[in-house]
Amino acid sequence: MSSLLEFLLLAAFFGASVWRGIFFATVVLMVGSVIVLAVSYWRTRKLEPMPLAVTILALILGGVTLISHDPVFIKWKFSVVEWLFGLVFLGSHFLQRPFIQRMLDAQIALPGFVWKRLNLMWAGFFLLLGSVNVFVIYHFDTADWVKFSRAAARAKPLLSAIATKVRRNRRFMKIHDNLSSLMKP
Repeated sequence: MSSLLEFLLLAAFFGASVWRGIFFATVVLMVGSVIVLAVSYWRTRKLEPMPLAVTILALILGGVTLISHDPVFIKWKFSVVEWLFGLVFLGSHFLQRPFIQRMLDAQIALPGFVWKRLNLMWAGFFLLLGSVNVFVIYHFDTADWVKFSRAAARAKPLLSAIATKVRRNRRFMKIHDNLSSLMKP
């Protein structure tokens, strides 16, 4: 349900941006972030770190955007969130179980070193995505930035899933090839 609410929040932000502009969309994002955080708290009775961080960033950067009437601040929220995700993945690399393994361990059985590699790959993906956003902020207008952000938001889960699947399949193909060569007379 949390993912659905986050998706609806992004859809509301992009829709509001097209309908009434970036400043109205900023208000929608700020109010919607608080609602998503409140629903998350209501369901779990605890404040989850990432929705809390996203809400705080939306309120601070959205507030500065509205006060200064400069959309660059709300545009930076996307990069900061992506970099936070990247740093969480990167930091968890040095723990016994990387973050990606904690998320997907119930769905996929992989050796520990493969989890570590996947975790680093996802960390790099999020860090790169945040950096590309900064490039788009300063080299394109707001309408193009909204299009980029919308495309990135839609593509991010798909690209992450594809990258994980490719990485996982390459690993198992190597195992299969090695086993096949051992079986030959």
